[in-house]
Amino acid sequence: MTTANTLGRAEFSCIASGTQKLFRVNAGVPIEDALEAISLFQYYANQLTLDAAMSNEGERFSWPALYLGEMAKALIDDVNDALYATRATP
Repeated sequence: MTTANTLGRAEFSCIASGTQKLFRVNAGVPIEDALEAISLFQYYANQLTLDAAMSNEGERFSWPALYLGEMAKALIDDVNDALYATRATP
């Protein structure tokens, strides 16, 4: 595939006091590993969302699904940045 790694630029999970983020993607993770993690995060977020939709107690599934979705998005953004940087470098 590629030898690119994550750049560690993407942040996620706003703290209660405003726009500051609590977490950041680590730099140096191979793209292939990041893509595998994204797939797993999204799969489990989807399963939790389905459980929430089908349950009378769906709220307890909503927060973990949200956090998994935020992690997946941050990884996707960081992978995208890394791939763009790889293409932009001659």
